[in-house]
Amino acid sequence: MKGQRNIIFALGFALIVALFSIANIQNVKVNYIVGYFETPLVIVILGSVTVGACIVFLVGGWKFVKMRNYTKKLEKEMEQLRSSLPNEEVAATIENVVNENDHSKPLS
Repeated sequence: MKGQRNIIFALGFALIVALFSIANIQNVKVNYIVGYFETPLVIVILGSVTVGACIVFLVGGWKFVKMRNYTKKLEKEMEQLRSSLPNEEVAATIENVVNENDHSKPLS
């Protein structure tokens, strides 16, 4: 359900940007330090939205990779600790606690 909500939100945002862009079709002068060029405002708006989306995607992807690597590191550490336990019963108890606290599984 969360994925559907995100898609609906993204489509709504895209529609708003498209309507806003179409309403602003006049030419504008874009100044840079070394020069300028003239282009329709629609291109400036859509270009800005695209660059912003790319920045958000890159930052989000970087955080995702960082979190995934951290999770793998913690899983390896947990496995090493589990294998170093002398008693099978203690290992089974820890496994039960981990399974009870696993929030990635769907609730039934």
